[in-house]
Amino acid sequence: MLQKTRGIVLHSLKYGESGLITTIYTEGFGRMSFIMQGIHGKKSAIKANLLRQLSLLEMEVDYKQGRELQRVREIKISTPFIALPYEIAKSSQALFLSELLHKVLREEESRPELFQFLYHSIQVLDLMEKGIANFHLIFLIQLSRYLGFEPINNYSESNPYFDMMAGKFAISPPDHPWFLKNQESQALSQLLGLNYQNSAEFKPNQTFRPKILPMILEYYGLHLGNKLNIKSLEVLKLILH
Repeated sequence: MLQKTRGIVLHSLKYGESGLITTIYTEGFGRMSFIMQGIHGKKSAIKANLLRQLSLLEMEVDYKQGRELQRVREIKISTPFIALPYEIAKSSQALFLSELLHKVLREEESRPELFQFLYHSIQVLDLMEKGIANFHLIFLIQLSRYLGFEPINNYSESNPYFDMMAGKFAISPPDHPWFLKNQESQALSQLLGLNYQNSAEFKPNQTFRPKILPMILEYYGLHLGNKLNIKSLEVLKLILH
């Protein structure tokens, strides 16, 4: 059955001589994998450059329930990027975020609110002028809300320890090793209070900044039940140091 949906490209894998298997998070069906054959040929209706990380698409899908690899009848860009593929601070974040989303988005069902959050966030990153280096941090905090483990921002002088298992700040260190001390907890609390519009207000010192993203990824791993091994993390650290 032919159906139209918007989609966000997460990952592509070469298939044979001229094909791709591409994972796309769709508005209508959730996460789906598509087989696209002959994509590098001159006569192909679908061009490989449409399938860059986080590309925002309009799709006509030949959908069959239960089929492992779906097929696409037509793809076009729904919102062309202005800066995302060309500015290294943004393109490195796109690489990181597409890899992370490929690992954490698993449901093959429609979640319109989550899709709209992702779609809007990618548009924001493309157009962002200030606070770009903090975008991915705020994105991860906000994404955790849709994944079911958003941290509670109850930090205070009497609650200076962030318990990563409980997802909230505590009076004293918990009886397990997954917690943050005062400086780290303060920074997380500030981050929890920010959004894309005021992201430039987050200004951690250069010694502490490299610790923040691994800290958030550890939090994700604890709540998802497996450690996230993100290969593009080192590239992102190098670019946004």
